[in-house]
Amino acid sequence: MTPTSVFDKAQALQSRANALAAGEAGQKEAERVAHRVEETRALLAELRQALTVARSMRAIDDADPIDLSILDDGYRNFSKYAAAGSPSDLVFTTAKRKIRAVADQLGLQLQQIWSGWTSARMSVLPVLRIILLPSEEQGAARERRDELAKLARVKVPSATDVTLFLRNYDLLKETLDGTPDPPEEVLSLLQRLGERPSLTLHDLTDAQIALLRDAQVANQIEVRRRGM
Repeated sequence: MTPTSVFDKAQALQSRANALAAGEAGQKEAERVAHRVEETRALLAELRQALTVARSMRAIDDADPIDLSILDDGYRNFSKYAAAGSPSDLVFTTAKRKIRAVADQLGLQLQQIWSGWTSARMSVLPVLRIILLPSEEQGAARERRDELAKLARVKVPSATDVTLFLRNYDLLKETLDGTPDPPEEVLSLLQRLGERPSLTLHDLTDAQIALLRDAQVANQIEVRRRGM
């Protein structure tokens, strides 16, 4: 049983409610069923959204599997009572509680798997290579890096979040894969140059300046006179 099949049952009950409304005696029962159907339908819509995200994550090879067997919880009883006639308020209440519990469990799984998967992906991205990219490419690379970090902080992702993370990750990885790792001395020096207080030309040795030139990153360094 899936959220869609339960949704179909709810639709059938709505049709039954409309039929009951045709008779004056069934007016109140029709209103009751229609109201309960709307409540159940709203919860099913939330569950359907979570299921869409779960299926997106299940399609990713290196993401942990998501258990969808919980979707059957509570659906069988609801289906049985719906087939027998207009379910009582207790049946609807039980079904809503089950649907909410399943949605919460699925959301918790998504939260844990998303956090672990995005962290693993981010950890293998050679983002230190960004400083060795041509100046005109560094801005776009940093934007993608920052967008990935922002998406990774999302508690429970949407299907759009999954798509955006994959797209930005692939683009940034493709850019960085073509760039070698910076030598440790160059990396350390570039990081220091980006910190506060700023280094002066007096702080740099001839060997360090030559190192920046040899690594072809000297064009990323601006030299300005203080007070100008």
